Amino acid sequence: MKKLFLIKPDFLDLKRADNKSYFCPDCVMIEGLLSFYPRLRDELDINYVDFNRPRKILVDLLGETNQSCPVLVLENGSFINEPHEIIRHLTVNHQVGNSH
Repeated sequence: MKKLFLIKPDFLDLKRADNKSYFCPDCVMIEGLLSFYPRLRDELDINYVDFNRPRKILVDLLGETNQSCPVLVLENGSFINEPHEIIRHLTVNHQVGNSH
């Protein structure tokens, strides 16, 4: 099963002193697609990870240099970590509507 990794919402960026909570805009875009097509939640193994690094599960799967989110890990171990490419992959391979 394909694994989708997204950043948990309302995170604190420990490198900033502003003590504000944040969200990842790219992850929100993918969340929007998941809300439009809820069946994708059954077709993908969706995982939410902390913002701050290291993101151990991603390091273990993809290596130290590949901790970006969102990321879609395919069954063969390859991965897509660009949001529009993730959407295109889901459109082609999971029969969801096309981006316009």
